[in-house]
Amino acid sequence: MSTLSLVGLGISRKFITQDAIDTLNSSDIIIFDKYTSRSCDININTLRELVKGEKTFIEADRNLLENNSKIIFDYLDRNYNLSIASIGDPLIATTHISILIEVKRRGHQIKIVPGVSVHCYIISKSLLSSYKFGKSVTVTFPYDNFVDPAPYTVIKENKERGLHTIVYLDLKEDKAMTANDAIQILLQLEEKYKKNVISKSDIVIVGARLGCDDEKVIALTIEEALRFNFGSTPHIIIIPGNLHYMEADAIKWLLMS
Repeated sequence: MSTLSLVGLGISRKFITQDAIDTLNSSDIIIFDKYTSRSCDININTLRELVKGEKTFIEADRNLLENNSKIIFDYLDRNYNLSIASIGDPLIATTHISILIEVKRRGHQIKIVPGVSVHCYIISKSLLSSYKFGKSVTVTFPYDNFVDPAPYTVIKENKERGLHTIVYLDLKEDKAMTANDAIQILLQLEEKYKKNVISKSDIVIVGARLGCDDEKVIALTIEEALRFNFGSTPHIIIIPGNLHYMEADAIKWLLMS
């Protein structure tokens, strides 16, 4: 019986736990998930530096994790211990949950090593109440001039309930969406649907390169965010809902001077 370990690496190198390193060392094959999320300073070479002994390293794109996961099952069936190492927490992505279910069905063992996710990190850094966040959503790159309205709909529904929205930004091969691009897309959706969900005077919280020494967490108006240089990706956005007076006081610390 083999073991599949789902290993969370955290959002930056300093958040990689000893448990994560020990688990990777116990594996014969290490699959680095470069599709689900990005880090400012973790890549497959980071794992090569941290892990001892002869290992097989595989960089996994979306196609491998979603369409060719049979490769993973075949390795396990041949008695190899295998780790899937992911930025953040390994079970935030449903891709990994589906793999886990199939591995369990085949009779193999599962180990889960949680990691610090961008979801909990940006909530902490935003100074907003964790109890007041609604459904999260991703702004995706337009495809054939089609702009997915899901972010606009989710933000609208959350705002109607007074809730904050975490907005993830799309990854497309080696390209990561910037906060500026995402905000421009949200304004395009407002122009199209005109439901008064997004206004240039609204406050938005933007996180950039979270977990690294040059991270930014800034509150500013959407109009200011359009022209602000947030630096290198990855970026993430929070669209606040109704602010409790303590939340309003707290995020003054994040406002641009």
